[in-house]
Amino acid sequence: MIEHVENASAIEFIMDEVEEGTIIGMIESKDSYAIVVHDLSDNQMVRTLKECEERISAEMLRVIMKVAFDISNTGREGKQIGTAFIVGDVEEVMMRSHQMILNPYTGQEDEDKNILDKKNWESVKEFAQLDGVFVISEEGMIEAAGRYLDVDARDISVEKGLGGRHVSAAAITRDTVSIAITVSESGGVIHIYMDGKELLHIESAQRAIRLN
Repeated sequence: MIEHVENASAIEFIMDEVEEGTIIGMIESKDSYAIVVHDLSDNQMVRTLKECEERISAEMLRVIMKVAFDISNTGREGKQIGTAFIVGDVEEVMMRSHQMILNPYTGQEDEDKNILDKKNWESVKEFAQLDGVFVISEEGMIEAAGRYLDVDARDISVEKGLGGRHVSAAAITRDTVSIAITVSESGGVIHIYMDGKELLHIESAQRAIRLN
């Protein structure tokens, strides 16, 4: 039960509801109540997320995680979908990837490509239905959607059962100074990769602690 308070605290941090400090939670069991005092600085998930700030800003990370949560929770038109966001080191990522379909962001104005602007989130969720990944700059400009990664992923180890999108997303973070955030089509699990390794994953049950 204490783990539930810790998970809920981390989700609140991701959703930008809290930034730091002490979280107080109440746990109710059949015969008793307990008060849990949790220091956010001791939260393993929060500490792991802060590692990503070596590559991208906290604001950028939180925005992309919010969009990823939305995609994971609601899908699109009642259908569960999976996608991936590759953030940072855009020039190198683009050199190691290619378009199989027309890039929907080609020729778009910067204001329509900025993922930090909430009005653009619906189009991001729409394009998440495309095969491939999003490529996003450190400044929040979406350079491409439906992008295929050209990486050697033979030495990459990811959670059993995950598909090629997760493997290639992990591999591109090994070969570039980027971070990958993936949403699994099956189960909606969110993974974050850096330096070719998984930093953390967030199950739907963990998110439900906050969202429900």
